[in-house]
Amino acid sequence: MEKALIIGLGFIATNLAKHLANRGFSVYVTYRSIHGSRALMAKDLMSINVHLKRLDPNNYDELVNAIKTIRPNYIFNTVGLLSGGWNDLWQAHVEVPRNIAKAILSTDKSIKFIHISASAASGKIGNMIREEPEHCSYAYVNPRGDYERSKCDGERTIKELGSEGLNYVIVRPTLVYGYYNDHNEFLTLYRVVRRGLVPLIRGYISAIYVGYLVQLLERVATNDSIRNTFLYATECSMYSLSDFSTLMADYLGVSGIKIPIPVGIAGLFLPSSARSLLRYINTRYDCESTTKILGSIEPAIGIGVKEIVDWIRRVYG
Repeated sequence: MEKALIIGLGFIATNLAKHLANRGFSVYVTYRSIHGSRALMAKDLMSINVHLKRLDPNNYDELVNAIKTIRPNYIFNTVGLLSGGWNDLWQAHVEVPRNIAKAILSTDKSIKFIHISASAASGKIGNMIREEPEHCSYAYVNPRGDYERSKCDGERTIKELGSEGLNYVIVRPTLVYGYYNDHNEFLTLYRVVRRGLVPLIRGYISAIYVGYLVQLLERVATNDSIRNTFLYATECSMYSLSDFSTLMADYLGVSGIKIPIPVGIAGLFLPSSARSLLRYINTRYDCESTTKILGSIEPAIGIGVKEIVDWIRRVYG
């Protein structure tokens, strides 16, 4: 039985762990603390015999000991912050993947490392973005804010360790939606819609359903021909930002008052962690890598928004 070690307990990690466990993997998920909605995530994972292990990914020795004990075939890094100061972002997006990569190199180079980054790592480089010819080269990418720069620096660190024998794949998802997602932007939207207000924000955004993302993560991990590379993970369809609020209202049975909100002032109504998304409105990401791995996929926003609502109801009532 193949073993997967997932670093970090959260939205993507929980979906990935459930998917891999259902596919016959022995799955281990690490956590630093369990509180709030993560307690329900942990409960769901334990119910299907996923192993939970307390671990601080900033602690190199703990990582080495965990890898030696578990002896995984694959390690997935899901650690990330949506906002914060530079030191916190650097620690999460650069030091953690560096620690994981170096721990792999010092224990077993046959372990494949799948690092989940973000589409924002390249910065905004036009209205149609595809993988740059030279990974994270400043001749092609333009990360500006602390979040973008730390993501790109983390990717660059992994690439450099590839020259020492690290077998890695870096996946850059666009906006990820689906069950277990109660990130601030969706939680805020849910609460606004519940009050009978349905914000309509013009503009389109690239996104990917978490069910598609975890399938892609499994396939890039288990395919020996995909290695020492990076790719965007996104659906080919773009979604109107208003789709999320109107579908949420429909599922909640809220007729509501529809309020058009210009993009220019939308940031005033969004939590700080979500404001950076507005920079990427009407930016399309090339879906060629995703469809090459998964084949043709149908738009899943209807399913995904329903799952978000079901999860938030479960956690917050």
